[in-house]
Amino acid sequence: MKTIFLSIISLFLCVGSGIAGSVAGLYQTIDDGTNLPKSIVMLYEYKDGSDDLLGGRIVALYDEAGNLSETVKNPTKLATKVKGSPKYVGLDIIWDMKWDKDDGQYQDGKIMDPKKGSVYSSVIWKDHNDKLRVRGKIGPFGRTQTWNVLNGSDLPAELQNIDTTNWKPIIRD
Repeated sequence: MKTIFLSIISLFLCVGSGIAGSVAGLYQTIDDGTNLPKSIVMLYEYKDGSDDLLGGRIVALYDEAGNLSETVKNPTKLATKVKGSPKYVGLDIIWDMKWDKDDGQYQDGKIMDPKKGSVYSSVIWKDHNDKLRVRGKIGPFGRTQTWNVLNGSDLPAELQNIDTTNWKPIIRD
């Protein structure tokens, strides 16, 4: 009986652990067409007034063969469809995401497709396999991508221990 009670308590603690901020970190995005790595995005927390929000910034790009080609140390490619044609690396593509504890997901924010310069409503959540699901949508229609969690120690030095304390998204919609 004691074992069952402890198991039930553990289950509630695990389910309740999906709290705001639990998704901050480095993620590898995958190209929908080639199924190869496309970019590395740093999801970070920031404040807007009294609101705790989640943003996402591109910190690295992969080339067509899936090899790391650009980082914050050497950004070169321009996002010509985005207002001001900023560099892809350093571009904020997610902003204003608010944690909804009832739904266990971030929502009510925006995500940008930097190749098109288009901005969509967004929802972000972790699935049961600890993969990040990122959905861009217009009304009920949209597309969901799976982003892979990255371990910073496996990455180049410039991507390890990125300090996001003073980051706030630069919105270019």
